[in-house]
Amino acid sequence: MAAGRDVDMPDISRYPWQRRKDYLMLVAAVAASDDELHPDELALLQTWMEQFKLPPKSRQAVLAVANRKPLEREAVAKRLSRTDLKYSLMLDLMGMAMADGVLMDKEISMLRGVAEVLDLDPIHFNIMIEFIHSAHQASQLSNPEPLYEHNIESAFQLMRDKKVRLFRHTLLCVSNPAFDRQLKQRWTRFVSDGTHGG
Repeated sequence: MAAGRDVDMPDISRYPWQRRKDYLMLVAAVAASDDELHPDELALLQTWMEQFKLPPKSRQAVLAVANRKPLEREAVAKRLSRTDLKYSLMLDLMGMAMADGVLMDKEISMLRGVAEVLDLDPIHFNIMIEFIHSAHQASQLSNPEPLYEHNIESAFQLMRDKKVRLFRHTLLCVSNPAFDRQLKQRWTRFVSDGTHGG
C-alpha cells in the first residue's frame, strides 16, 4: 500500500449526525482549552467537519465551542460513553490537542476528565497519551527509537484488544502526514495478521 487513501478504514459519516456533532463538539472544546485557537487546530477542525459531513447548523455549533462558547462537556461525553466511539474519540481529542505541536498540561487535564466520563481505564489513557507523544517524536527521526516503537506497539495492542475502530479521518500522527500514512498501513497489517508489521 503506497498511500493513506489505500488503507481500508471505516467512514464516521455513517454514524447518526447527532453523534457526529457531539464528537466534534468535544474535539472543539479541546481546541478551545488553551489560550487561543491555533490556526492549525482550526484547520484540522474544519477538515474534520467536512469529513464528518455535518449539517450547516451543527458546524456553526462546533465552531462556537471552538471559539469558547461554554459546553456541558460531561453531558456530551456521557452520551458518547454509551457508544463504540470512546477510544476513537480519545485518539482524536489527543490529536487535536497535539495539532499545534505541543500537548499542554491544561489540555492533558481536560483529556483526563473526559476519559473519566467515558469510563476509560486510566492505564489505557496513559498508553494512548504515550502513543501520541511517541508518534510525534518518532516522525522526526530517521531511525526507529526502541522506546517510541514500544509505545506504538503497546497502543496498537490495546486498540486491537479493545476492537477499536480507527476511522479514515483519524490522524495517528497529526504533525507528519507521511508518517501518519505509515502508521495507518502498519495498523492495518497489525490487525489483519496479528504481527508487529513494523
